[in-house]
Amino acid sequence: MEILTAIIPTIIEYTVKPVSRQVGYIIHNKSNLENLRSQLKKLNLTKERREQTVKEDERKGKRIHTDIQDWQKVADEMIEEANTIFEKEGRANTKCFRGVCPNLISNHQLSRKSAKLARKIELHHDQKEFPIVSYNAPLEEICATPSQNYMAFESRISMVKEIMKEFKKPDSNLIGVYGLGGVGKSTLVKEVYRQATKEELFDDVVIVLDAKQFPELERNERIQQKIAEKLGMEVQGSMDVHIWNRIKDKKSLIILDDVWEAIDLEVLGLRPMATCKILLTSRNRFSEMRTQKDFRLDVLGEKESWVLFEKMVGDVVKDGPIKKVATQVAKKCGGLPVLVVAVASALRSCSTLEVWNDALRRFKSFDKEDLKDKAYLAIEWSYNQLDAKELKPLFLLCGITAGVGCSIFLSDLLKYAMGLNLVKNVDTVEDARNALHSLAEKLKYSCLLLDIDDDGRVRMHELVRDVAVWIAFKDNHAIAKAYGDELKEWPDRNSLKKCTAISLNSCKIPRFPEEPWVCPELRLFYLLNHNIDDSLEIPGNYFEGMKELKVLDVTRLRIPSLPPSLQSLTNLQTLCLDQCVLGDIALVGQLTNLKILSLMKSQVKELPKEIGQLTRLQLLDLTRCSQLVRISPGVISSLTSLEDLRIGSFKKWEGGLNDGRSNASVSELKQLHQLTALDIHIPDAKLLPASMFSDTKLERYTVLIGDCWLFPYIYETSSNMLKLKLTTNSQFDQGIKSLLKRCEDLDLDGMEAANVISYILASDSGKQLKNLHVQNNDAVTAVINSSHAFPNLESLSLYNLVNLETVCCGQLIAQPFQKLRSLTLWNLPKLIGFSSKGSRSVVTTEAEEIISENEIGGPTKLFMDGEVLIPNLTRLILHQCDGLRFLFSYSMARRLEQLKHLEISTCQMMEEIVSTSGYNQEHRDNMFCNLKSLNLQHLPSLTRFYSGSYIEFSLLETLHIEDCPRLGTFIFDRKSEITSIGKENDDRNSKENLETVIPRFLFDEKVGFPSLERLIIYDLPAPMTVWHNQLAQDSFCRLKEVNVYRCHNLINIFAQSMMGRLNALYRLEIWQCQLLQVVFELGGVFEAYDTSTTQLKTFECPNLDFVEIDACERLINIFSASVAKGLEQLTKLSVENCGSMEINVKEKGLEATPKFVFPKVTVVKFENLPQLRMFYPGMHVSEWPLLKELEMTACDNVEIFASEISRFQKKLELGLQCTPIKYPLFLVEKVLMPNLTSLVVRGCSGLRFLFSSSMARSLVQLKNLTISRCQIMEEIVPTNESNEEDTDHNMFSQLQDLKLLYLPNLTRFCSARRSINFHSLEVLHVEDCSKLETFIFDPMNTNITINKATEEIRDSMENIGTDAFLFDEKDFPAWRA
Repeated sequence: MEILTAIIPTIIEYTVKPVSRQVGYIIHNKSNLENLRSQLKKLNLTKERREQTVKEDERKGKRIHTDIQDWQKVADEMIEEANTIFEKEGRANTKCFRGVCPNLISNHQLSRKSAKLARKIELHHDQKEFPIVSYNAPLEEICATPSQNYMAFESRISMVKEIMKEFKKPDSNLIGVYGLGGVGKSTLVKEVYRQATKEELFDDVVIVLDAKQFPELERNERIQQKIAEKLGMEVQGSMDVHIWNRIKDKKSLIILDDVWEAIDLEVLGLRPMATCKILLTSRNRFSEMRTQKDFRLDVLGEKESWVLFEKMVGDVVKDGPIKKVATQVAKKCGGLPVLVVAVASALRSCSTLEVWNDALRRFKSFDKEDLKDKAYLAIEWSYNQLDAKELKPLFLLCGITAGVGCSIFLSDLLKYAMGLNLVKNVDTVEDARNALHSLAEKLKYSCLLLDIDDDGRVRMHELVRDVAVWIAFKDNHAIAKAYGDELKEWPDRNSLKKCTAISLNSCKIPRFPEEPWVCPELRLFYLLNHNIDDSLEIPGNYFEGMKELKVLDVTRLRIPSLPPSLQSLTNLQTLCLDQCVLGDIALVGQLTNLKILSLMKSQVKELPKEIGQLTRLQLLDLTRCSQLVRISPGVISSLTSLEDLRIGSFKKWEGGLNDGRSNASVSELKQLHQLTALDIHIPDAKLLPASMFSDTKLERYTVLIGDCWLFPYIYETSSNMLKLKLTTNSQFDQGIKSLLKRCEDLDLDGMEAANVISYILASDSGKQLKNLHVQNNDAVTAVINSSHAFPNLESLSLYNLVNLETVCCGQLIAQPFQKLRSLTLWNLPKLIGFSSKGSRSVVTTEAEEIISENEIGGPTKLFMDGEVLIPNLTRLILHQCDGLRFLFSYSMARRLEQLKHLEISTCQMMEEIVSTSGYNQEHRDNMFCNLKSLNLQHLPSLTRFYSGSYIEFSLLETLHIEDCPRLGTFIFDRKSEITSIGKENDDRNSKENLETVIPRFLFDEKVGFPSLERLIIYDLPAPMTVWHNQLAQDSFCRLKEVNVYRCHNLINIFAQSMMGRLNALYRLEIWQCQLLQVVFELGGVFEAYDTSTTQLKTFECPNLDFVEIDACERLINIFSASVAKGLEQLTKLSVENCGSMEINVKEKGLEATPKFVFPKVTVVKFENLPQLRMFYPGMHVSEWPLLKELEMTACDNVEIFASEISRFQKKLELGLQCTPIKYPLFLVEKVLMPNLTSLVVRGCSGLRFLFSSSMARSLVQLKNLTISRCQIMEEIVPTNESNEEDTDHNMFSQLQDLKLLYLPNLTRFCSARRSINFHSLEVLHVEDCSKLETFIFDPMNTNITINKATEEIRDSMENIGTDAFLFDEKDFPAWRA
């Protein structure tokens, strides 16, 4: 019975259950199918929502994560499989046995499949939650994708292939492409850029187009900026070093397009080498650039030229008769692509044979041999196709006034065009501005203008500009010279009589003649002086013969008084005296027909009353006239036709319109009924008259009210800006409210800010706002309420709002911060969260509420889960927000995919940046994926960045941690929490105690920094080491700069785990680390304190350039010998105030006599190193071939600075039998410092002599020598101990400055058998050298010669003496410079 009881369950398990399960499929057929339909419906709905999100992100240019795509693919397959089952369902309903019985087999199969598929769909549906759907793809150059007009001609393809072939040669690093302007060099290198990117030959490919566009004085800096931007660098200060260190360890291609002249690549931070290829384009061959290979780009062949012409002109040439004429027209373009495109574009709309025949007839004159003539004539033909009334004169105006880079500001072009009446059928400045933009677009469409830049500049192709100047000269007798040109003599009188325009743009010109020119046809005179300090003057009668002049622009001149002849210009419409130093300008008031007056950036103190006579003036530009302090009363109100007033630099406004005023009143602006554009700064709101802007017609404005604002330096108002500091509620009147409705940039200060915000929220006036800044208010508790927000807001800054509790209060409509990119929260002591419902809780979309300290004592976070989405936030700054304990919830941190800069400082309660409360994920490495800069400063409660198992900051380049006294491990993992294995004592000075405590590390394997370049850590007392012995793979491998200040518990800087990761290290600074003993840890964490356990390890810092160490009292050495042997790039070494310093530590495994070569060191400074005796403890050789400056101060134990290795070995052998031999600081082979120019020795009490005579003769570059406070110094250069005859006449031949100070035992400078000629000596300062008797002791009675020196000798007191000198003469018998 017991046996049956035991086996029956097994029988049921393997027989009854399987049978019942299969029967169940038949019984539950309908329910299984219905369940499948239900699950399929849910899946379809989820899939549709997911597809909408994916499409929306794709429209934004984002890329979809692979797991999302895989989920959708699987969902599609399941849907297709389900539809197949439903199709079979109908056939299965057909009954068997002639319709008597149901088809059990088919039903069973369908039921079984539907049940299993329903379970699969249910499981797949449950996997629908993906925190991040998409990511931002790396931005690529616009030229990375060919334009629709690009054509791959064989002549160009073959050259691209040849260039790519050159790139693959290790010795071909600098390549040039040259050819005629407009031949297609830029197009060619764009294709090279695309090909190099496609073939992945380089890690970085950078292209800088049109390098010549930048002004000469700032060209290098601007090119550097472009290179840095394209490399993704955020650099401040000197960029050349940063660029070089960014590219030198990678394979890089740098393309500089259209270089005007020879350029110093190293100034840019570039150096042609096997890993850094450089491609240049220019109009001329690179004779001065030493390119390894030059490619000449010729014009297109006839066939290729026609193919391009045909594409640009369109279908019109498919007509047989027109095509025959068109091919001849194309030939006339000479194969120059810029001409082909220009001519074809102009003929695109010409569909009749007559027009084409006329075009060909006019092209007959193009049959000249010089291709440039053909180019000029062809572009002239395109010019002739323009509208004669507006486009033609505007094109010529652009050409003759374009400056450096062939560009001109549209704001300047507006002033000229209005003065010359080039813009037709407009009545107002605003209409003219709009029309000008439209005309510029038309010229751009005709290929005669290039792009219009964001700063309002319009550019031309240089060849097109040259053609414009040529046409203006040929047709209108215009004289135009641009930057770099020289006008050697003025035109003759007959030419001047015909001249219609003179443009002298920053070029060399002769002095103006005293006799006035007679220019009856002259309409425009433009003079831009290259340097305001030039003595260029305009004669008083200069303008007498220019009666018809309409536009006069004189820029960058000193004009104490205006030329009297100016008043004869009665037809003048535009007068620009920009960037000038001006005296009395009352004479301008005589120009009563003037419409535009510009004094932009000029030094002018007063706008006199005579200016009020300009009743026809429409535009007055006083932008950046910082010295303007007086505007005569009534002047502004008299300018009744004024439409555009730019007066933002003037602050001396007065109130009211009383007769006793001495300056302009704000009330005068109310008389300007035509005003549509205004830039103004009113320092006190009390000066505002009632309803100042109530009847305003302002279309564009920058209005600042209050003394706390700085006026933005802009050339032309591009967006409406309003900055308010109101003192009473009455000042917030209907006029200000009307400005708010059009405002895009709004700054608020003071108590009335709360009322302004309340009005905006209540009136729905904030929808157009892009930038909002609020400061200095103790009434504002929230900025955004429940009903309204700022949907277009891009930047939000909140400063000194002491009672602000939350940024958003109440239920938000949709997501109001989709466009927000920058958020700054500064000194908000009561802030408890970004968003809250009521006063304390937030809007929750994921069932989590904010927890504030005054509720249950839980954490206060700025951003909570699901609280608010800011998907495009790139910059977040948080300062002095003392109510916050945490910054982000984990889910919020993951949503900030675009965040690039994060700065948190002076937040007293901040404990953790990312709170993981309530989350149990093992890996949280998908946050802050685009963060480039992280600053954590002055956070006294911060203990960690966050708690988790791992996080990677994949793009982080700069990490700055300062004054975070409780910060231990950067990423804290509770599962691997370090515990103490011994008694931890505050006294960590003893080795015994250090060996019984597990050290604290700042970084370990739980955090990854694969892109980190700059690490700054200040005032971190908790960590004992920076790096743990286990680090994440590839972490810290790009580190270039390390700064460690006041980290008093650090015992080393670089642990063994950093070996192999310091190849990019460029700069190292260490200050005031009290317990620091070694920089490079050779053994385990504590083995540095027990040399018996030290093992040979290898650190390599091949790019280390700068080392500075100060006030590390226990530091024993800086370098291990292996590190020192590889410092080939080191240029400066400075060590100060390190009482235990020895410089280098000896390592096992090195050769018996290691050789240290420092080929690039130029500066060495050793100061207050009382224990320093030698550079390396043992036999060694060192070389310092480029050393120029050497300073030794208070190095008391240094008795011999350097000795030759061969001579020292002999002394060492003798020393074994007698007294011990004292080691010199350096052992050298031959020349120690052949390029030394400055030597300073102070407070080295062990020195008796400084130089041997052979050493002194070798220092042929020495210019400055200072020896002071060396108590036993007897002689600078002692008597030659050898039998060689001295040749002292060349000694110190370059010395310019000699100082001997406080040397109580000095008896003479030197002993010499021949005269010493200090030919270059200018300063001789001798002070407190009481035993000095004869400056030069000469047994042969030969005198010293001092040509230029000023002697100053003073007596002193003390006498001390021992026997040692710095340079041992007998050790350097063959020493020569």
